[in-house]
Amino acid sequence: MAETNDPYEGSLDRSAARGVQIITYPVPSGGPDEICVIPQHLPFANYRGTDGEKDVADERYLASYDFYKMGNTPDNGAVAICPKSKSTSAAVELIEIPAGSTKPSQESASYCSALEKSGKLLAKFKQTDNVFTTTSTASDLGYYHLSRVLGDICEIKPAVLRTMDIEQHKLIVKLAADMGIQGTVRKSWDLFNKYYINPRTSPVAQTLFTSDFTQIYGALIQNTSGEENYQEWLTVGANLSETQAFRHMADPRPVEAILGSTQFSQDNVQTLVAMRDMSEMILIDYLMAQSDRLSGGNISDYEFIYFVDGGHVKGVNAHKGDEVPANVAKTTVKKLTIKDNDAGLLNENVFEQKGYISQISHMHSDTYNRLIAFAQRWMEDPAVKDFFHKECTFSTSQLARFEKYLVAAVNTLQTRHGNGKLLLDLDLDDYFHPAVSSSPSPSP
Repeated sequence: MAETNDPYEGSLDRSAARGVQIITYPVPSGGPDEICVIPQHLPFANYRGTDGEKDVADERYLASYDFYKMGNTPDNGAVAICPKSKSTSAAVELIEIPAGSTKPSQESASYCSALEKSGKLLAKFKQTDNVFTTTSTASDLGYYHLSRVLGDICEIKPAVLRTMDIEQHKLIVKLAADMGIQGTVRKSWDLFNKYYINPRTSPVAQTLFTSDFTQIYGALIQNTSGEENYQEWLTVGANLSETQAFRHMADPRPVEAILGSTQFSQDNVQTLVAMRDMSEMILIDYLMAQSDRLSGGNISDYEFIYFVDGGHVKGVNAHKGDEVPANVAKTTVKKLTIKDNDAGLLNENVFEQKGYISQISHMHSDTYNRLIAFAQRWMEDPAVKDFFHKECTFSTSQLARFEKYLVAAVNTLQTRHGNGKLLLDLDLDDYFHPAVSSSPSPSP
């Protein structure tokens, strides 16, 4: 690869300025400190909490996990680190050490096997791999921030940039063998042994290793809990258009004609929520050139309660059901969460191939307006593109590819909206209580 003066291109330069703070962790072997980057936030994005404080708290909690500390997680951020043994892609799992116990000086196969059965999974450290599976650090980081740009869509968990000492990671690779892990995930683990023979000449020198080749880098992602496979969407395999949610979303009729009534019922709420989830998953997966969403098991949902309070439709996760006021109209529906977001901007764009973006006939007005505004900022403000280069580790080629899909999505959806083929009618307040809606009017 040609030499570049860009410190944000190629192998990760740990000394390059990024984020609002870089947390460091001493390595017992005496190598360079590992780092975790508390990322900057885009000022126009909808990060969770007042001024993004909830996302910031989650990012800092991720950064509190120290791979080498003794003790337990509640007291000082010590975590057990074990190899991921299921699914396909290799990743390091961070598992909670309960209060009153301490992890051994080095995790063993028996210790990790026991934790796998009874421990609480806190986070995953995912690294780039594009051989047996498609995994990209840039994809995981990009999905997090892009979801907030578009209004906090698809229930995507926070992620931060993290490094790990090579010698420590070698021990995790050995653990995968000691635990007898099999299948595609084992093949992915074994790849690291090939890369470690000579990191500088390996095919992942630019995307896995730090620039001094003493560490690897990846995305540390908060674990999603309480979810289950979205069976109705997964049973159709790669033919997403066969789901009822897709058919409703692609139906050119106004949503009132599709539902047939404005009654606040389980069926009506579920239909509207699923239509919005479908349009937003298609949008973000198209922008990120997702290649692995429809291969099976990569779409999840969880229960969400919607209720009418003070003339407005509000919602909470079902596990917070005690926050719902008594004696109000309420219903429980399935809400989308996508947690497998590591296969973007590497291989084919499945959503481009299927032409799904041009079949979107219904969107939420906020999502649409945020997309249009984001595209304008991307073109006019260099700091926006720099953000994805520095904070999300997008390479220059990935930036160009993302821009191509961003422009295409905006052109397609603006044209459809202008022709009356895209209706911005998926707001629950608008639909069930139009007289008290606080939703902004869509831009022409």
